[in-house]
Amino acid sequence: MKHLCIINPMAGFVVGRVNEIEEEIRNYFAGNPRMNYTIHITRWKRDASGYTLRYVNNASEMVRVYAFGGGGTLFEVINGVMGLPNVQVAYYPLGKNNDLLTAFRNDQKDLFRSMRNLSLSPVLTIDTIQAGNHYVVSTILIGTEAASYQLGEKLSERFSLPLHFCYIMAGFYYSFLKAEIRHYRIEMQMLTLEEDLMGILVSNVPGHGTGKPAPEAQFNDGYMNVYTIKPAPRNKIIKGIMDYRKGQYAKWPEYVTHYRCKKLRITSSKDMIISLDGEIFYDAELNLKMQSASLDFVCPPGIDETIRKLEKKGPPNRFLSGELS
Repeated sequence: MKHLCIINPMAGFVVGRVNEIEEEIRNYFAGNPRMNYTIHITRWKRDASGYTLRYVNNASEMVRVYAFGGGGTLFEVINGVMGLPNVQVAYYPLGKNNDLLTAFRNDQKDLFRSMRNLSLSPVLTIDTIQAGNHYVVSTILIGTEAASYQLGEKLSERFSLPLHFCYIMAGFYYSFLKAEIRHYRIEMQMLTLEEDLMGILVSNVPGHGTGKPAPEAQFNDGYMNVYTIKPAPRNKIIKGIMDYRKGQYAKWPEYVTHYRCKKLRITSSKDMIISLDGEIFYDAELNLKMQSASLDFVCPPGIDETIRKLEKKGPPNRFLSGELS
């Protein structure tokens, strides 16, 4: 097996620490001289995708690719290697947002910040969501929430403010003053909706940013969890946002509706703002398809068994098991 370490120097907790992280990697492999390793520091946006694709394609053996960074770094790595038979993905979380880790208990997250754990642990095969030509492992945001996510990142970077605070402020700004309300056509298996919405959340894990709005989402159950969000009166927005971020959307059935499906098509009359694992795109149409058990993801000891023992939640009333026509 080869080991390829991808370091994003612009990730939140990598900035100014590239040499330190490189040294940690080299020291670890120096103590394990039989392991063949390569370190690549990304040079521009999407560099990780192209580099990992070329590296893995040229390898005649299994490659374990380590993403040192945040959700964006992991997004680039996954989109470089999806579909290749000789790859496993490990995640060393060093971003402001590490959304995939919301699938695990808080006391387990530090297990991923260990080269020993990541290099020696087995893999768990997890689901991904195909979004057009891209693949998503955590969340897709459309509309107001995507715009808030983007603004929160900018505010945090520009003014060096806590990300949690910036997300909340951005959320209030868009909810009260500049909501991305528009008409959407949503096609799921055996169901088509046409609604005016503030936004749509499609999730493969429980949380994103600093909240956990999708408590039902599991990355190995073969389904996307879809939440449609209708405009609410201003006097209910603050309480609604706080409940939604805690996963208590069921308190607001007239505004938030939950579905589960395997295929989904979302269209609008003009380009939508779309966040794919934190990466921003614009398009008037988005086609989504669940790719069950499509990624070999490295899980430290104990986590795999914990996930398998998770109580399976019963399907909601709007559970769609057919195929999109």
